[in-house]
Amino acid sequence: MEKKKLLELRAKIKKKKPNFVERESHHYPRIEAKWRFPRGCSSPIRRQLRGEPALVTTGYGSPREVRGLHSSGLEKVLVHNAQELLKVNPQKQGAVIASGLGNKKRAELLKIAIEKKIRVLSTKDASKTLIKINDEFNSRKKKKEDRNKEKSKKLDEKKKKSEEKLKKEQEEKHKKEHDAQEGSPEEKI
Repeated sequence: MEKKKLLELRAKIKKKKPNFVERESHHYPRIEAKWRFPRGCSSPIRRQLRGEPALVTTGYGSPREVRGLHSSGLEKVLVHNAQELLKVNPQKQGAVIASGLGNKKRAELLKIAIEKKIRVLSTKDASKTLIKINDEFNSRKKKKEDRNKEKSKKLDEKKKKSEEKLKKEQEEKHKKEHDAQEGSPEEKI
């Protein structure tokens, strides 16, 4: 119960937290919109003057008990394979599937997570994601089969054309030979 209240408090704090960026980053494209501590001796941000962007301080931090936890209250555990997934404690931890994994391995991990009732924090609904991945696999398989069928049809057509061409050439050859044989006796007479 206390953890739930602290998570709500953290959400409330984070709504009020300003977006900490380097000074003048919104004016110049060469200055990245990331935080760097102002070290200038006359810097108005460092001196925390009114009307200037806020300085990063500990007051903006979340309560220590819930720091680094997921919004559901579970501890995040990065998972790359089935062994790491099986080590996850479903009561205290939630799995985050690594972004570098392909769909094949991701589908395997989602299947195991659903069986072991481990919450996957990197997706909203593990079963829907699994269905979506399987549908993509099936559609790609079907496209590949269709392409292979088209290829085989084209190859068959090429073979037929080449066979017809060979037949025509052979017929012409026979005709020429036949004409040559018939023509020679006439010349003799």
